[in-house]
Amino acid sequence: MNYNTKQFDVIILGSGLAGSILATILARHNIQVLMIDKGSHPRFAVGEAMTPDTDLMMSILSYQYDVPEIAHLSSFKNICENISPSACGLKRSFNFIYHREGQKQTLQEANKVGVHPSSHLFRQDIDHYMAKVAVKYGVKLLENTSITDIKIESKGIELEVESGESFTANYLVDASGYRSPLSQKFNLREIPTRFKTHSRSIFTHMVDVKRYDDCVRAIAKSSDELFWYQGTLHHIFDGGWMWVIPFNNHENSGNPNCSVGLNFDSRRFPKTEISPEQEFKNFLTRFPDIAIQFENAKPIRQWVSTDRLQYSSHSCVGERFYVLSHAAGFIDALYSFGLVNTCTIIIPLASQIMKAIAENDYSAERFTDIEHLQQKLFDYNDTLVNCSYISFADFNLWDAWRRIWILGSFMRQAKAGLKKKLKIAAGKGKELFDLNSSNLDSLTPSFEGLGDNFFRNATTIVEKVSEGLLSANEAATHIMGLINSVDFVPSDYYKLGDPSQKNIDGESDFIASEHKRFMFWVKSSQKPEVKKYFDYDIEDLLAIANLNTAKR
Repeated sequence: MNYNTKQFDVIILGSGLAGSILATILARHNIQVLMIDKGSHPRFAVGEAMTPDTDLMMSILSYQYDVPEIAHLSSFKNICENISPSACGLKRSFNFIYHREGQKQTLQEANKVGVHPSSHLFRQDIDHYMAKVAVKYGVKLLENTSITDIKIESKGIELEVESGESFTANYLVDASGYRSPLSQKFNLREIPTRFKTHSRSIFTHMVDVKRYDDCVRAIAKSSDELFWYQGTLHHIFDGGWMWVIPFNNHENSGNPNCSVGLNFDSRRFPKTEISPEQEFKNFLTRFPDIAIQFENAKPIRQWVSTDRLQYSSHSCVGERFYVLSHAAGFIDALYSFGLVNTCTIIIPLASQIMKAIAENDYSAERFTDIEHLQQKLFDYNDTLVNCSYISFADFNLWDAWRRIWILGSFMRQAKAGLKKKLKIAAGKGKELFDLNSSNLDSLTPSFEGLGDNFFRNATTIVEKVSEGLLSANEAATHIMGLINSVDFVPSDYYKLGDPSQKNIDGESDFIASEHKRFMFWVKSSQKPEVKKYFDYDIEDLLAIANLNTAKR
């Protein structure tokens, strides 16, 4: 395929959600962008479960860069109204059910975390939608095109493709994923990876997967309003977990598919020569209360079986190039951090690329703060997931550790979400997050102000279990004590410090009340690590109150 020009400002490798979102933002601001992809749309992809954090980052991207089509992805309602009313699934909760091999499940060891309605993305449709949006904004897309050579020199980038054509640009972003061309060319991967998590996966799409509510109705009747089938269902067991992500879980659904995947600690359950389909069937014989959900289920595509999932990079940036999230590293699908971390990095990355073009300065130093943020997100995710796999050995420990994840997510929602509301309400301009360190840190899950080394201390407690230095029950007790020791925790509604509180419904009324409490805590706190994240005054708070009143 020939274009009138083969010179671009930016070339992006990969046209999945990461590449297409970044390309759309740049093109929206008059940057000439070429996307090159070895495949074509529509196509199968995993990474289907959205989260409140992902919704927030999509919303921030849309607002900061004035691209309404990105906001179309930021809620279930927006997807149904603007992309497809029937292809994607509803995510009303994170659901966790703990299982013991060969034993019956009583639902006494289960957790639900309700969220404002989010989504299960049917990725082949969503990725195709975003690629088309990028093209609409002027991005040039080359599909079914393999790169044969990459040259990066002081004067620019030159890429040669298999047809023999060459394309040049000032900057290159690799958003291609695991088989990253830039990682291969510059030997960026850490061998072995620094990550502690050891897991592998088998996954597919299936039809006729039962709603878990129907499977457990005979066990216990639930009085809460959170249904198992209307959320992302995680079956937890000693040594791993399973995801069940339905797309047919709301009244307007026209998609019968369900995403199903099974992750194992690869040290305890190493990969063998057995087929992934047979491995899945063998697994179900060990857990009868999981097996009942799949009595009639049929795969509609080939099973995929991976080796160890974890990979990392010692560097994500160089002169005239950046290696974005999934091309640089990956941990595990638990907690669905992949897409939210990608969007988090795009927030400052798009801005810095535009500034580099305007100033004709593409030095690696301009992007090092963004790389540090990306590596920080990887390391946090790795620590959280590794300790989760350790905690899977005992329900009480898992129940305590998941509260650390909830608290970190709440803090990000409170910091980044509140900052967005303040900026909009106070009319302080489009750029919500510039490149100073406190602004970038506002985008991350964190525990500032909750006590010295709060997350490190919690991590150490769980890791001692794997080292045989603490029992699981002792560790669970220590973690609950740590949670109850902080001077702020969303306890009025979340009750994170109450071990008897298994379910949480964090809907909008709760969010509003907790933000008010959070703002009061920040304003009254004398801790510098708290103060640095918030620069608002009373006028800002009044503006937010007026904005919320107007919306009602």
